[in-house]
Amino acid sequence: MPEGIGMNSQTLTSRADLEFAEAALRDVLLEEFTQDAKAEAMSLGRMLVHIVNMHEAIGTSPDTHANVAKRLGDFAITTTRMANRIPDAAAKLYRLSQALGVASSRLSEKATATDAATA
Repeated sequence: MPEGIGMNSQTLTSRADLEFAEAALRDVLLEEFTQDAKAEAMSLGRMLVHIVNMHEAIGTSPDTHANVAKRLGDFAITTTRMANRIPDAAAKLYRLSQALGVASSRLSEKATATDAATA
């Protein structure tokens, strides 16, 4: 398979993973957060802005994949911690954490493959 085709399908897979994580995040944001969980809701809103920006970044520059993968991994950890603090939204937050973790892992693999190909 020509290199361009493989890279294109990897980018499409990365975009699909990121879109799934974004949809899971939007689903969590539909929750009614109690007053004591408003800070977490605001953090999730900021996280959504970053994910939208990451979606654009992975399509324009392969150099961003490692950074995006790390940030998504950090977001996965953060949302797992939120799930432990917000029982009403825990199921959706755990799903979000898993989606973020998968997207992070696949982007990290892609970044490693890209680095190996250019070395």
